[in-house]
Amino acid sequence: MRMFQLDPRLQLCAEMVREGSALADVGTDHAYLPIWLLLHQKISRAIAIDVREGPLQTAKENVVRYQVEKQVRLSLSNGLCGISAKDADDIVIAGMGGELIAQILSEAPWTKDPEKRLILQPMTTAPELRKWLGEQGYAIEQEKCAVADGKPYSVMQVTYDPQQAGQLMKEELYPYIGRLAGNMPEEKEYISKVIHQLSNRLKGYVHTNDQSKTQQAERILWLLREKIGLQQTETMKEGCGEP
Repeated sequence: MRMFQLDPRLQLCAEMVREGSALADVGTDHAYLPIWLLLHQKISRAIAIDVREGPLQTAKENVVRYQVEKQVRLSLSNGLCGISAKDADDIVIAGMGGELIAQILSEAPWTKDPEKRLILQPMTTAPELRKWLGEQGYAIEQEKCAVADGKPYSVMQVTYDPQQAGQLMKEELYPYIGRLAGNMPEEKEYISKVIHQLSNRLKGYVHTNDQSKTQQAERILWLLREKIGLQQTETMKEGCGEP
């Protein structure tokens, strides 16, 4: 049987999972991530979770195909509602919006445990997710980027650490780029995407004459461009003056 490869986004998630851990994969879809981790003997067992019957049936077929039925439990449930703290050490929530990820975690307070590791990969609203995590005492320990299908994505390794979270939230760029240093090509591409999104928001703030949000967005854009070495004259062309 030929071994499949994970796409760069899921591969990055896999790299952040701890050796020997029990995994919960929320929104498992085809269950490729837990199957891959089991076949590479990186985890001890897994729960593959999905809210939809169709993807979970596909996951079941793949679990049988790759002969890992004894190590994978399938769960038709909404987020983490169908499992408890004893069921998982590491929790992957990937491929959904940041606000939905926050909602899933808010409904599972047992994840507020320093022994648990969360691997989160938001497809949208990452700044809102980072802000929510910080306010709830979750700290991003490391963050990396991957490019899949021509689009940059961020993957966050998170633990419950209110003290560290409080310190991180003091950093002005933290909600926008988390722990990304902007040194790697994938990180630069991701930060460029953030710049583009915030530039579009800025136009709306200017249009509605919201001076407070305009000034804040201008400052953040300035700092983000500086982070990846963009010429600030480009910012000036978009109407964002130097702070």
